[in-house]
Amino acid sequence: MIKDRALNLLYFFVIAYVVLQAWVFPVVYKVDFYNIFFKSVITVILFCLLIKLQKVKHNPDVHKYLVSGFFFLFVTILTSTLDEIFIQPWLLNALFKDVGQVVGFILVFSGINKWIIQNSDQSFKLKKLSETDELTNLYTRRHFNDLLCNVLATQHIATESFSILLINIDDFKLINEKHSQAGGDVVLKRLANKLTDCVRKTDAIARWGGEEFIILLNNSNDVIAKQVAEIIRTNSELLCVEYNQDIINITVSIGATTYQNEVKSSELINRAEQCLSEAKKSGKNKVLISSDIETA
Repeated sequence: MIKDRALNLLYFFVIAYVVLQAWVFPVVYKVDFYNIFFKSVITVILFCLLIKLQKVKHNPDVHKYLVSGFFFLFVTILTSTLDEIFIQPWLLNALFKDVGQVVGFILVFSGINKWIIQNSDQSFKLKKLSETDELTNLYTRRHFNDLLCNVLATQHIATESFSILLINIDDFKLINEKHSQAGGDVVLKRLANKLTDCVRKTDAIARWGGEEFIILLNNSNDVIAKQVAEIIRTNSELLCVEYNQDIINITVSIGATTYQNEVKSSELINRAEQCLSEAKKSGKNKVLISSDIETA
């Protein structure tokens, strides 16, 4: 209803404006059909654009600037087209052509600038949402895979190796059953914070899924990976999570591996998963590194 009313007003304005000029002003002595044709084309384009701008009404801030700006530009080019047919006074030309054009471009610029800023902010928020786990504020699994692929792609020219730590909370299902999922979420948040404290800012941490986390240790080897994993295991064992006046104690099992000429990220992660599985089978609350399993 509102859309039809706005379009009807626009149609009425165009017709009334043309009729008024035809009634008030005399026709020029010689009509320049070449100029009339091209100015008419631009007028029609601006008119169609004004109609299409109704689709931007979901964004009122941008819509009002663009509609107002393009309306001024439309009136400007319409006046310029009619100037080829009728003898218009200087004041009309100055107001509706020169001033109207300046005002129109300022409004359009303001609208487009606001639209660009909004889209930029929205794109940044969407990018952050796609890269960050909502619960723990760590990287998502997908983003971690992208980071790992980038590291592998440049590893042939890198001078330092890297390691992967795969961390799983022991008996997390029992924690959820005893303290509810909300209690489990508190545990995940607290452990995520603890993991961040245990590694360097140059390392990457992600929530791998459920109660599992994964860490990419830059400039690392088996010795460093095992040391960091043991620090994480010890700190997790000492972590006391308060929830509904209860204290939740946790332990973690960790599988670790270091880059060894793998060409695929899946091969590296599979080794870490095998180590984690062995750590679970051998009693949990343990750290197992792939080199230890291979030499055993």
